[in-house]
Amino acid sequence: MRRGAAGQHGFTLLEIIVVLAVLGALAAMLGPIAFGYIEQGNVRRAQGDAQRLAVAINKMYVDTGRWPYLADGDGANGYTSGTDAALLTSNAACAAGTCTDATLPADGTSGSAWALGSSKLENIANQLITNTPLGSTDADKDYNMSGRKAWSGPYVEQLPTTDPWQNSYLVSVRNLDPSVAYSSLKWVIVISAGPNGTLETSPELLMTSNPVPAGDDIVGRVR
Repeated sequence: MRRGAAGQHGFTLLEIIVVLAVLGALAAMLGPIAFGYIEQGNVRRAQGDAQRLAVAINKMYVDTGRWPYLADGDGANGYTSGTDAALLTSNAACAAGTCTDATLPADGTSGSAWALGSSKLENIANQLITNTPLGSTDADKDYNMSGRKAWSGPYVEQLPTTDPWQNSYLVSVRNLDPSVAYSSLKWVIVISAGPNGTLETSPELLMTSNPVPAGDDIVGRVR
């Protein structure tokens, strides 16, 4: 350093360049580590959200004797068949069986895929927070509000709108449909598409005695 005319110290151009080079090297070394910690935190948050949703769904089942469902309007079992029968944690704009939602995860599965772009989707808040499946005003689609098996929600104060990667959590209810081969398991699955935002776990893969997610998907099973 050199002394200025007023007696103040200043940096030479060479010293500034050296400092910037050191800072750049530190950023290059620590950046991936910091990003890794952030991503680990996101994964833990998604796992926690999935577990919290699973607990809320289980509480509703204990009260009502029914798992969340897609109302099909028949007033009987309420379950809609199809590999892509799922509920969302964010609002879906649905009309005539076609749904569009900016938070739908990409579908990267093969074989029997989720096909979310043309699914009949539902916001799980309509069952966990309010007793209005599919936003229904038709009482035969709602859960009972009195008697031994009554809806006593809300079962969660607030839902996570999306996972940490800005995609909806899905609540798969396909195996609740009596017409599918897996219905005897009676499991509900909460799934996040994970960091890559693409569903890599097929619905069938989840319907086994010990469901294991594929890729970086994050799954919570409601017991």
